[in-house]
Amino acid sequence: MRRRAARRASLAGLVLVSAGCAITTPHVAVPEVGFAYSAGQGSQTFAAPPGVVGPAVVESLGDLGMKDVRPLRDGTVLRYEAVTSDDRSASVTIRSRGGAATAVARVGWFGDEPLSRAILQRVAVRLGERAPEPIPEEAPSKPSANPFFSRSAVPDSVMLRDQADAAYTDRVVP
Repeated sequence: MRRRAARRASLAGLVLVSAGCAITTPHVAVPEVGFAYSAGQGSQTFAAPPGVVGPAVVESLGDLGMKDVRPLRDGTVLRYEAVTSDDRSASVTIRSRGGAATAVARVGWFGDEPLSRAILQRVAVRLGERAPEPIPEEAPSKPSANPFFSRSAVPDSVMLRDQADAAYTDRVVP
């Protein structure tokens, strides 16, 4: 009888100590603050909550000459969409991360690192996490190349020349 009680006690202790148990409190790590760029989008974590970061994003997009800024909400995720001066789409998505907020900026289909960095730097200035800087007269921009339809690719007239010059293109050869 004592063995069974000891086994149950040790099993209960093991369940309580395990990380997946609902009784224990989860540890939420706040990501490091800093700019990161990957897969066409820049991201940065701010110490302020999303409710404070949202208005700073709107003001930052306006500072950089973006127009038609409109907010969207999907549950706890805030998203601001805008149009750049050269008519590309830009979006900033804000997610809550344990008291902090992570903002992800994407410009155009394939990304624009200098403009994404400028947007997130302006947000940091607006939040007071970065020293004040003058608003640039022209937003820094270097659109990424289109990986699917490159301007430097071989044109179809050259690539398909052999098929166009073939003598029997309309007949099936047995």
